[in-house]
Amino acid sequence: MGSHAAALRGQGAEDALVDAIGTGDLTKVKLSPMDKALLKFVKLLTETPSHTIDADVQAMRDAGWTDEQIWETSVEVGIFSFLNRMADAYGLDYPTGGWFPPELRPKAGTESVPTDPPPASK
Repeated sequence: MGSHAAALRGQGAEDALVDAIGTGDLTKVKLSPMDKALLKFVKLLTETPSHTIDADVQAMRDAGWTDEQIWETSVEVGIFSFLNRMADAYGLDYPTGGWFPPELRPKAGTESVPTDPPPASK
């Protein structure tokens, strides 16, 4: 999540939005209906892709997404899922820096969301 948090912040997202997406608690931020539909769809494709039905795609259309955008979202989720599974299979380490859920920040030695991605390890 660290690199994703940095990318969101780089596009102007505030810490509250980064935390809401990272924790899955979207009740504390104001999102457009399109963004809510997108995040719901991405979560479904990530966590339980076999449960995706036509109504889920239609909900994306109803929120204003085009079929091309829905297809691209599905491809990107699939590629990231594949890459994450490959990293897990080969034991690649996750960076120790970066984004932490708010409740873990004191344990990690940080009280806020870092503004820069962690340096690459050698």
